Amino acid sequence: MNHAFRVGQQYRDTGSFRNSDDQFLRWIRGPLDTGIKNTGGIRDLSADRSAVPAALVLVSNDSGISQHDDPWEDTLAVNAGYISYWGDAKADNPYDESPKNRKIKTAFERAAAGRREEVPPVLVFRKPKSGVVEFCGLCVPDHFEVRSYPDASETQIPNYLFHFSILNTQSIPVPWLHDRARMNDNERAPDVWNRWVETGDIAQWPTGETLDQSGRIRRYETAETVVSDAFRTDTFDRYDHACTMTGIREDDLLDLAHILPRSQHPELAEHPENVLVLNSLHHRAFDAALFTIDSDYRIRTGPSFDPAHPFLRETILDRDGEQLSFPPDTQVRPAFLEELNTGLSWL
Repeated sequence: MNHAFRVGQQYRDTGSFRNSDDQFLRWIRGPLDTGIKNTGGIRDLSADRSAVPAALVLVSNDSGISQHDDPWEDTLAVNAGYISYWGDAKADNPYDESPKNRKIKTAFERAAAGRREEVPPVLVFRKPKSGVVEFCGLCVPDHFEVRSYPDASETQIPNYLFHFSILNTQSIPVPWLHDRARMNDNERAPDVWNRWVETGDIAQWPTGETLDQSGRIRRYETAETVVSDAFRTDTFDRYDHACTMTGIREDDLLDLAHILPRSQHPELAEHPENVLVLNSLHHRAFDAALFTIDSDYRIRTGPSFDPAHPFLRETILDRDGEQLSFPPDTQVRPAFLEELNTGLSWL
């Protein structure tokens, strides 16, 4: 049967591939000897001729649906073309030792290294209610980071937060998954998948717009968290109204630059150790991850950053490895820099 999963459509998930009514486990297994397990979260479809999974299938439970108490929430921004998915971690299952996490992390590392032919397609589903899954799209890796969540005892548990881009295809032919499992064959793959494997270009759902893949991470802004005028003024005073990178002292050209974005960490929007003062140009370059600052306060530049303008070369590229100094009453928390830099494949 030439089944297909279509974005936004729901399918019966009975929990057994043997059930003739099942449209999830049964369809994915099809003519194969093995399919995906009936387990929560991260599942892989094994391949006959490769150690690389034929596909990764991620299931995100809506509130109240999970059989376990998950204290975090995935971001399934299908209409915006991206998904942020929490990995598998608990107090007794460290995030960096979890076999499920390793499978996803390996896919991200291979994508970052340009080995896209070794990256399995990622199919993401949400579970709006028991016995039903809804297809969210065919995804490829974007970047990942390490974040923490509090468990029932309020212990902070580190975990991976994986960020994916959704490719611009309405449907995924299930026989393609079977072809990949048996022969590593992509003849029936969607064109956008083959294009990504060959060139790295991402045609993002739902517009097909090609994303910039120049080695930077993209930050997805949601509801804006406003910073008070008092905090802004205090920060400028502590930095002596000067850009950390260049010493520029024109207030109209200076910005408050957050280490961990306030859209993702609203609780840190006015944390004094989560901000820098940068001029507007260097602020944009910092947010685009063209350069960063490591936990030893050294300037680190991305390998794709090759500015033609001499000012940028002199103030960023030529200073790679140089350690920044801060005013006496100012400090940037190294842990915030470490968390920021976790998602940079080039660092």
